[in-house]
Amino acid sequence: MRSTTIRRSLVAVVAAALLAGCGGGDSDGGQPASTAPADNGVAALAPDEVLQRATTAVKNAKSYHLVGDIDDDGQKMTLDLKVTGSDLGGRVSIDDGTVELLSVAGQQYIRPDEKFWAKNAGAQASDEMVKLMGDKWAKVSKKNDLSQLFNIANIDELLKPDGTMTKGEAKEIDGVKTIGLVDGDKSGTLYVATTGEPYPVRLEGGQDAAGQITFSEFGATFDDVKAPPEGQVIDFDQLKRR
Repeated sequence: MRSTTIRRSLVAVVAAALLAGCGGGDSDGGQPASTAPADNGVAALAPDEVLQRATTAVKNAKSYHLVGDIDDDGQKMTLDLKVTGSDLGGRVSIDDGTVELLSVAGQQYIRPDEKFWAKNAGAQASDEMVKLMGDKWAKVSKKNDLSQLFNIANIDELLKPDGTMTKGEAKEIDGVKTIGLVDGDKSGTLYVATTGEPYPVRLEGGQDAAGQITFSEFGATFDDVKAPPEGQVIDFDQLKRR
């Protein structure tokens, strides 16, 4: 639940992989019923219970949208990922390089741009990969180290604290009332909705990384998360043998 986790997901995982290969109240006195979501009670719970409720709410929703912008010691990272069940689609950028990720029905695909290859595999390897792949998707087996890239949106890892959590401030974010959960080492704060479903709303970096990840579109249908056409796919393991 912290910037350390963000770094672990977006830097360590990426680097290692590439180097290795709602309800309203009752009406009263004739007045219309309120359409505001009811208080969900999490603000009165212990921090661990709030986190458990938030994690369960996300998993029950089955789909959500993650958007993040992080600056870790000058290394800028952004992510825009849509998760629906076990499927995922979107992109992650580190500095100037970007890799598109797609996972559908258990099959994983990547589509890195030239700058991403150059930064993580070197200029010569980058030129070779760009020539071989073009704008096609590379099919990646789960045995390949590149498969670790898809752990970025693992909700258990994103929300997992480093230390003992404490209650932070109540805060309204984009019209949603939330309560903060502060990691014990002050490396991040997770804000959880205190009305309606107790969804995580925002994860803010702490002392060792600036930035935030926002959670939205719970339960949405993402029609763009679908397998690419067969003619636009190559096998990464076979590509490496060329």
